[in-house]
Amino acid sequence: MSLSGLVVGVTASRRALELAHIIRTFGGVPYIAPTVGIEVSHNVKREAESFIHRLLSEKIDYAIFMTAPGVYSLMSVAASLGIEQELTQKLGDLTVVARSPKPMQALAAHGVKTESVPKENTSDGLAQLLSGRGVTGKKVMILWHGSHSSELKHRLEAEGAKVFESSTYKYSTRLDRGGEGVLRNMGFEFVAPDETKVVRLISEISMDHVGAITFTSPPAVTSFFNIASIHDLSESVKISLNNSVIVVAIGPSTQKALRQNDVSTDVLPSTYKMGSMIRSLSDFLDRKGSAKIRKRFSEQPS
Repeated sequence: MSLSGLVVGVTASRRALELAHIIRTFGGVPYIAPTVGIEVSHNVKREAESFIHRLLSEKIDYAIFMTAPGVYSLMSVAASLGIEQELTQKLGDLTVVARSPKPMQALAAHGVKTESVPKENTSDGLAQLLSGRGVTGKKVMILWHGSHSSELKHRLEAEGAKVFESSTYKYSTRLDRGGEGVLRNMGFEFVAPDETKVVRLISEISMDHVGAITFTSPPAVTSFFNIASIHDLSESVKISLNNSVIVVAIGPSTQKALRQNDVSTDVLPSTYKMGSMIRSLSDFLDRKGSAKIRKRFSEQPS
């Protein structure tokens, strides 16, 4: 299995170098142009403090953590207030739910046990999981990532739950000092987003200089197309992605974000991890041939 010199776009930021290494291992050429960073503003810190104090002062039944950076930044705020131990003890007394293994691992690093992780690592998966447990009359706290959908809250409230939401950071086209601190504490060798590099990547895609592009989160997709739109490149890049480039999504949520931007996904791994994603891309090339044009893929027998 090999990518045979295929140029592969990398839109991730916090694990860009790791993903680039995997691409090289498979014989590909990574093109790194991160599209999204995180910002930890004073307003967000105040919101995190409010979340912590509510969790400590009220009888909460479920605490849902959507991302690992959210866990680390929340614990950082708690540590700055001198109440991290109190927070971890309180979390040990209620049902903690993680959206995926990543926040589960971040919680474990702080001594917090996760009781549940949905099979589908999405808001829909969380809603189904909690619905199965019964949430009528329960208090549910959700710590979101940098952006959030109201769908999960509405579904839980429709079943009689009282829902409180918060976020410890927001997504941005840049990476501020607070965001850098969170990523360093998590041990990531991140690459900060740079709009100029993203515009250059989009231009290279339109010139058929990029054979595949990877998206590892919905925000990375959203920011990519926002930047394209700002520079009047949206329609042209969509045409290229749908006709000339292999589009790779790490999981269903990212695939959904691409679909919302009118772009089809060619490769979706069965295991939502970077190594599996690149292996699936390599398998796709083995099955369909090395040509970049998707029409040629469809003309070849499966």
